[in-house]
Formats: sequence, structure tokens, C-alpha cells
Amino acid sequence: MVTAAAPMAMASKARVSALAGSRQLVDFQTAFDRPYQFMALGTQATIEWGAGDEKYLVGSGATPADGSFTTANPHAEGGFLMKHDDYAYGVYLGRRSSAFNDAVEAAGVKNMMREQNPINVFYASKMGEWTWGATVKYSNGKDEVAGGTILAGGADIVTAEASSLGFAVGASNGTFDVELVQGLTGKSTFDKDEVESKGMTQVGFGYHINENMEAYAQYGMVKADITDGTTDSTYEKTGYAVGFVNTVAKTEDANFFYGVAYASEKIEDERESSVLPVWMGIEANATSWMVLRGSVKQNILLNETKITAANDKKVNVDSIAFNAGVGFKLGKGMLDANFGTANQGHLSFTDGAGADKFLSNVAYTYNF
Repeated sequence: MVTAAAPMAMASKARVSALAGSRQLVDFQTAFDRPYQFMALGTQATIEWGAGDEKYLVGSGATPADGSFTTANPHAEGGFLMKHDDYAYGVYLGRRSSAFNDAVEAAGVKNMMREQNPINVFYASKMGEWTWGATVKYSNGKDEVAGGTILAGGADIVTAEASSLGFAVGASNGTFDVELVQGLTGKSTFDKDEVESKGMTQVGFGYHINENMEAYAQYGMVKADITDGTTDSTYEKTGYAVGFVNTVAKTEDANFFYGVAYASEKIEDERESSVLPVWMGIEANATSWMVLRGSVKQNILLNETKITAANDKKVNVDSIAFNAGVGFKLGKGMLDANFGTANQGHLSFTDGAGADKFLSNVAYTYNF
């Protein structure tokens, strides 16, 4: 696993994104979907900040493709993990569900709320040869003047509300991994507009061929009913992936890995794609106090997206993706940051937007 080169750098989006989110990574961020991984981490506190995150949709009925989101304010998050010999537990604040928010964004409704005030509580332990874990997530938010016109006497106040509840469970015996992420409820309303979850499920299975190689399969689905005034519609997204990852070289100072997968995704009445991504990455100690990370990823042979919303037009463009980051060891702490990756890897202090900006995702982790 890619941890030996930087044993303290296991708690940041910056690290995961710099290493292409490869399956074999063990990190605080990957453990939310595979909670048995919390047993592989040590007692620590971590804080994330940086890239902008949206609270509301803006504009009149615009869609995300129209650039209708505001990213003026960063969305911070953070929490702690307490580790003992046979169990671990902790609390994490601010981690939003991409599945729920995708459904909200698909509605394209002005001032509709995404997840607000999310909190994760998690626990992991050992049971014989198996390590298992579970996490429960809850969020709730309300704004009684969101986009509303307040008339004399306080009449005509429009309320925006959003709430969600879900959990994740998983187990591993070192050879087999199984995990399930399940959304139980999810609802966002604004006046007469509403998005309500009808199903959010993600399942995964991993088989460790040996210490360095793993084959895996994943499936996910999101379904929600959307009411936009008097019009009803359904948002439905499904996808699956089958892949293989291999840590080719692993020493005390560096790890080099590669992976390949077949992935398919479909958003009903919008687009569908089939791709064959190949990626490689490295994490290495540049000095005793600094860790450098980088990865490159590209679709080969299969790289087609069919835009069903545009008369089945097909897109097959350059898919190269470069990511890089750095970690600074500060005593028992680690400061992680990623580099901007806009324009096919051209690093700049000004290029990109949101997570593509230079040093946009930053995290500080302290290991007790």
C-alpha cells in the first residue's frame, strides 16, 4: 500500500487527488467509504480547507453546465480519530455527499440547498481474522428567507431546507474486502420545488492477489424524484468499474504504482460513457521534511461519451489528467497541499477554477 514513503500523510483530499484516487490508497478520506480502513490509521486530528464549494444554485433555472454555481467560499471540514489496540472511533464534520448533491444540482433550481451541517460518526474494530467498520452520517439545514421576498408584515417568506441520512459498512480479512455505502433519506426543498432521494447505493469488492496487487469491482446508483414547480422528472445515474492496481516498487523512501480499469457510467436522458483509464503515480520523500506526489491518468482504446441530451452526439477528446501535490512534515504534524492541474498539467497561480487552482486543497493533520 502507498503509505511507507509518508506514514503520517494519511488524511487529506490533497494526497488522494494527487495520487489519482487509486484503489490501494489507505487514507482518512478513503476510509469513509471503506470504514474498516480506520483501523489502519493512528490517533490523529485533521482539518481540510481550500477549494470553493457551493451552498446554493444561482441564476434562474440554470444548469451546472451553464456555470451557474458560486464558488466564492471554501467549504472546510475536519475531525478526529481515536485508535486503540482493538478498536477505533471518531467524529468528522463537514463532509458532504457527492451523490446527494449531484441530484440537487441536476434539478437546476435557483436557491435550492445542498447538504448543510453534515456530521459523520464512525467506529471500527477486529473480529477474529476480519477487520470491520461502520460510519453513520446525518445533515440538516434550513433558511427561511432564501431567495424569498419579505413583504410588509413578514408575509411571503420562502423556505429552503435540506436533510440527509446514510451509512457505510465494510470488512476485510486481508485477502477480501467488501463495502457498502447506503443513503437512507435525502431531501432538498425550495418553495414548491423539491428533490427527494429514491435510492443511493454504492457497493465494492476487492481481492488482494498478493501484498502489492489488488483486483476490484464497484457499482453505484443514484435515483431521485425532482419537482420543479408543476413539472415532475427523475434523475437517475448508474455506473460500474472493474479494475486492477499494482504497487510496483515500495521502499522506505518511495512508492510507485499503476492501475487499469474498465468503467461505464450513464445519466438517464443526458449522457453515457465507456472508458478504459490507465494511471500511474509516485509518492516519495524528497527530503526528511517534504514528500512529493504525482500521478498521470489517461483513457486508452475506449474513450467515448455519448451525449443523449444532444441527439446522441459522441465525444472522444484528449483525456490526459495530471495531478501533483506536496506534504510538509512538521514534527508530528503534516501539511498537505495539491498543485493546480488545469491546462493538461500546466502549473500556474491563476489557471483553473475551484479544485484546479494552485494549492487549492490544503489539510493539516496532527498525529498523537
